Amino acid sequence: MDINIFTSVFLPISLIIIMFGMGMSLTIQDFKRIALYPKAVFVGLLNQLFILPLIGLLVISIYPLSPEFKIGLLILTFCPGGTTSNLISYLAKADLALSITLTAFSSLVTVFTIPLFTNWSMTYFLGTSEIISIPVGKTMLQLFVITILPVGLGMWVKIRFRKFALKSEKYVGIMSATFFILVVLLSIAADWERLMIYLQQVTLVVLLLNIVTMVIGFIASTIFLLNARQRLTITLETGLQNATLAILVTGTIIGNTQMIIIPAVYGLLMFAPAFLLVFLARKL
Repeated sequence: MDINIFTSVFLPISLIIIMFGMGMSLTIQDFKRIALYPKAVFVGLLNQLFILPLIGLLVISIYPLSPEFKIGLLILTFCPGGTTSNLISYLAKADLALSITLTAFSSLVTVFTIPLFTNWSMTYFLGTSEIISIPVGKTMLQLFVITILPVGLGMWVKIRFRKFALKSEKYVGIMSATFFILVVLLSIAADWERLMIYLQQVTLVVLLLNIVTMVIGFIASTIFLLNARQRLTITLETGLQNATLAILVTGTIIGNTQMIIIPAVYGLLMFAPAFLLVFLARKL
């Protein structure tokens, strides 16, 4: 499959389907939960929107990577959560309401933060001899159309066709996870030769990012004295990034196939620590 066709056509459509599915699992009450769980939501959003990029900067400062790989890793940290983290939280018997709330709020905020942070990253790491900026306004519009709009449409379907939405709800997580895995696999297949060249170089840093962010999530939620289910949720929400969205930003919006590699590898490898945590959580 041609990588350009994949990133410009199939990937955006897949992400729209995923976000629509997430919207069908949300209600207006999910956006009001910030009043019910103010401390837990604050800790989660602090980790997702601020601590994660700082951890990304720390990782790339101690691990030798090309400028494109550094930007790809940072963009990954700019894309927190997603429907996959909701599904993993459900399987781990974590606080699913908190997980959905964090996904809902972070999706709204990252429409603005991703273009700004990405623009800074490209300016800093590529320098003046390269294409160092992305159109912030256009990028915000693209992210709105691909993320916020389908979520809103999914929520409308749930309100307008409640019986259908309720019957479909138990399949939404499975479908979203399936689409997510399919997107990652196709992104890898579309650029298989390049990926194999760099796989050994990026595997360790990808696992390091995944594990360190989970540990930070657990420490932060423990410091703020959250309960056990909330700690588990914050751990997962901090450690599981939205690789699909990161692939969209790097491959479709920026159009750099080398930047795709770290999000693509991460999208597969993050399941190993996540499912180990699910196994341990269900045993306790």
